[in-house]
Amino acid sequence: MNRSIYYTSQLSLVAGTMLCAAPAMAETEFVTDLSVGVGASTNPYLENGPVESTASASISVTPRLTIKDDVTTFNLRGFARIEEYEEDFRTNSSYGFDGSVNHALSERTQLRGRLGYRGNIVGVNDAFFNPPDVIDDNFLPPVADDIALNGLNQRRHTFQTGIGLTQTLSELDSVSVDLGATAVRFSNSSAQDEFNSFNQTLGYSRVLSDRTSIGASIGFSEVNYLGQRAGDSTIITPSLNVSHQISEAFNVSASAGVSFSRSKNVIGSTKSSDLAASFDLCRSTERTDLCIGASRQTLPTSFDGVRSQTSFNIGYNRQLTRDDRINLSASYSRSSNAVFGISEDFDYLRTSATFNHDFNQRFSGFVSAGYSDSYQDGINRRANFQVGVGIRLTFGNNR
Repeated sequence: MNRSIYYTSQLSLVAGTMLCAAPAMAETEFVTDLSVGVGASTNPYLENGPVESTASASISVTPRLTIKDDVTTFNLRGFARIEEYEEDFRTNSSYGFDGSVNHALSERTQLRGRLGYRGNIVGVNDAFFNPPDVIDDNFLPPVADDIALNGLNQRRHTFQTGIGLTQTLSELDSVSVDLGATAVRFSNSSAQDEFNSFNQTLGYSRVLSDRTSIGASIGFSEVNYLGQRAGDSTIITPSLNVSHQISEAFNVSASAGVSFSRSKNVIGSTKSSDLAASFDLCRSTERTDLCIGASRQTLPTSFDGVRSQTSFNIGYNRQLTRDDRINLSASYSRSSNAVFGISEDFDYLRTSATFNHDFNQRFSGFVSAGYSDSYQDGINRRANFQVGVGIRLTFGNNR
């Protein structure tokens, strides 16, 4: 059995066991959002060549469960969305779940587990308008956008699992270790590469003041492409990081390091090195949240092996009145510098704006608009403009 498959099964078993061990006597919250809407798009799947605009109708459901006691926090999120188009487009559906558990073994030792799955068509912009709730403390490795697959109508299935431990050594020092596994599959993999990856990260953090902390980490990744030797890679990434609270509202965090990669090919192997860095600046007040971020990473993809991924993103949320709020977001990403392969750069831009109005605690309406486009030499692709309007019902209880 391949080592990455074995590690994935073992980590899934451990993480799944932790998720099932939710606290029995605790504060419980269960909420479900049900949304229905209609809209129009100019090129919803970013297909190549001439494409007709189309109207659509959609329905989505997002259940959320949180269970807490003095030492354990358990979260489970699910989502499902179906969109039917007027013209001759395939049905757009996305679905998945994400579970996490954090447990205090002692005052100094924290244990965590994660388990998740997502199925969606690569390159569709609907996640910007109906994002599933993000579970905090995401210690699992990121999954590449795979923007080289935009316009191919490929459904990707992503499975992730992981466990982690943080040990406080003193009032100022702590260490952490995280193990994670990712498996990427496609409903039709004739033109895409499927892979398993296994990740290990060891980190150290030290508090310099009540506003500033610094740290260092080293990550090790092993990537195995199914049915082929070419592209199998190991990636080692040492990095330094710092976080600082500029003021009561402003926080900044950054990291910088180098990713050293070694990828197999048909005659031997290829070595490379690249910048690994991230930057996040966030401002949060009673009515407004603003976050600006950027990153560069070396990640496995399903087109031309391990590649450098560069991304920039911005998110802005503002409570206009007691019942009205607006959400703006934009993201730009580039896939380039294949460690093994000859493909060119790919660029992807997407934006969204959503206005929400609460009629009461459980009933709200929304209006949204957005844009997405993918850029690469030699491809004639129409950009996607989309608009939508809908209502959202919230069901649930607290106890």
